[in-house]
Amino acid sequence: MKIDDLKFLKVKIEKHPTRDIQLEFLDKPDAIAALILNFAEDEILLVEQYRPGVSDKLLEIPAGIIENNENPKETLIRELREETGYKFESFEVIYAPEIPLILSPGYTSEKLYVYILKLKTEKEVNYEKQLDEGEDLEVVWEKIEKVEKITNDFKTHYAVTLYKNLIKK
Repeated sequence: MKIDDLKFLKVKIEKHPTRDIQLEFLDKPDAIAALILNFAEDEILLVEQYRPGVSDKLLEIPAGIIENNENPKETLIRELREETGYKFESFEVIYAPEIPLILSPGYTSEKLYVYILKLKTEKEVNYEKQLDEGEDLEVVWEKIEKVEKITNDFKTHYAVTLYKNLIKK
């Protein structure tokens, strides 16, 4: 495999604007992530999947890459259906970002749009997941107070903290 064969990551080099040096970074597509709460707001939906960056399975909130000129909301709708089996209409949007987060500007161009959603009722229908080729994940509901102890995924911790700060207001 050559570096040019990579599907999602592209190595880029740019000249520093004031120094005579080259800067290397990964040009990575933007993404969305969704903290999904049950109707009672005491449990969070997580997905468990293998992550090569840690060579292990990881519990995290559903997320996905913005594809084919989608806007972030279109990606959210698609990823919800693919990874969780829920349709967007099953949710109340508690929080939608005005601007994306810049994850690590020193080495990647990726921006992340974090949403917070809540099931509208206790009886929302969960359909079969529509996973992308190569995806292998399981949906797990966990108590909100337990989540920060069972995962070290940054976007998950951030979304839980954001939610806790929103409900304090």
